[in-house]
Amino acid sequence: MSSILNDEVLIKVGPRGDILTGKTEWDESSYGNVKQIVITHGNAINSIHMLYDLHGNLALGHRHGGDGDNSVCINFESWEYLTSLTGYYGPIEQKGPPVIRSLTFQTNGTTYGPYGREEGTPFHFNFQTGVKFGGFHGRCSSNYLTAIGVSVKTMAKHYFKPDPPRYNITPHLCSSTAESPTCVPTPVPRR
Repeated sequence: MSSILNDEVLIKVGPRGDILTGKTEWDESSYGNVKQIVITHGNAINSIHMLYDLHGNLALGHRHGGDGDNSVCINFESWEYLTSLTGYYGPIEQKGPPVIRSLTFQTNGTTYGPYGREEGTPFHFNFQTGVKFGGFHGRCSSNYLTAIGVSVKTMAKHYFKPDPPRYNITPHLCSSTAESPTCVPTPVPRR
């Protein structure tokens, strides 16, 4: 899914984890640059909570998930920005629902984590050249972070506005059953 916000194209990627059950869905896309992340974890990620810099003002997102055995606070330097998010998801018990088991955050300066246990199915979100971090989204229960995804902003300055011109090109259907292929023009529906 993509949208245009303040002349920037914002694209949602993911989430990874439990995307099927009726857990609470959340979206913190376009809140600004991440300044701080608070994670509670044990054998999985219990909750995640972000503080953003939104045009020079601090914006505190909601806490997503529940309490955990350990708590860690990641404080980004003023020059730091996210370059990737990796982790694992899977059930804690053999037949339980999948949750986010581990998270690792990489910036242009260092790596934070892993937090939780690196067990289950791995995932990786990488902010390559041409895109930058645009926020988090996901799902949670009252005890765990069950899914996480990211939004990315394209660094392209132009997009087609209005739609590009359309051309009327007559397609041809070809038959391969004849000894020599024959093509028959088909009518083009008009808009």
